[in-house]
Amino acid sequence: MDQRILIITADNLGLSKEQIDYQDIEILKFPIIVDGKEYRQSEEYDAAWLIEKYVKDGVIAQTSSIVKGELVEIVEANKNKYDLIIHVLMSSILSSATFAVAENVREMYEKTIPIINIDSRQLATGIGNVLMGVIDIIKEHENESDIVRLSREVVKNTFTYMVIPDLNYFARGGRIGKAKALMGSVLRIIPIVGLMGDDEDGLLVPLDKGRTYKQVNDKIIDLVEAKMAEKSVTKIKRLIMNEFGDNQDAVLDLKEKIKSLPCNDIMNGRPDLTAAVHCGPKAYFFSITV
Repeated sequence: MDQRILIITADNLGLSKEQIDYQDIEILKFPIIVDGKEYRQSEEYDAAWLIEKYVKDGVIAQTSSIVKGELVEIVEANKNKYDLIIHVLMSSILSSATFAVAENVREMYEKTIPIINIDSRQLATGIGNVLMGVIDIIKEHENESDIVRLSREVVKNTFTYMVIPDLNYFARGGRIGKAKALMGSVLRIIPIVGLMGDDEDGLLVPLDKGRTYKQVNDKIIDLVEAKMAEKSVTKIKRLIMNEFGDNQDAVLDLKEKIKSLPCNDIMNGRPDLTAAVHCGPKAYFFSITV
């Protein structure tokens, strides 16, 4: 690959930097506000820390958009080192402010260095899956139009399945979308919600529900198999899983059931602080790219 390409993303993608097979990458940190105080992802302040704060202290947490000045610093430091910058972002529907910042910076530098902003239409591991797909593309393609076109295909073929026992955490952040219909509808119901890359609205949507985690896990596998049949694929390219809080029996049950899915690459991602804000305790989920 002759063209020098820098990737920018943020720390809300459900993966650690060490899991990303690409050296030329810069990772922004999302500001997290917990009871009025700002935090960033670190060894001390991570998803487990916030989940514990939720359980023990009942804190109120919110996310903010990426900081424009920090993005500008990255571009400014690298504009003469690279031929192209690709910025992989969380869903523009769920965080219009973050995408607006990225677009503003792209316009600022349009006469200096080309920047491609890729709307993953995802959260958490879904962003990570799109990122990994984009990396696969740029290892094989240098033409900007090809990168954009193929990246859009990755986005359309990425799907996230989330078990969120308490959807109130999503509701507080204004990210509930169509899944609000599941909130408090029936006592002791465990909702399955998702972000479907081929959904035109790009919202968090209700997929199914169950009364036990084992029942929910069976339904998730059925949903994935149905999506594979719909897309006429026999194998998943990549699956990335995350978990939040103490729900090991349910998580282990799903991991065992995942083994039945034909998949090229199964990864245990890193639960990130940003996703923990919205998912709350006992949540778990995975994303696939087909």
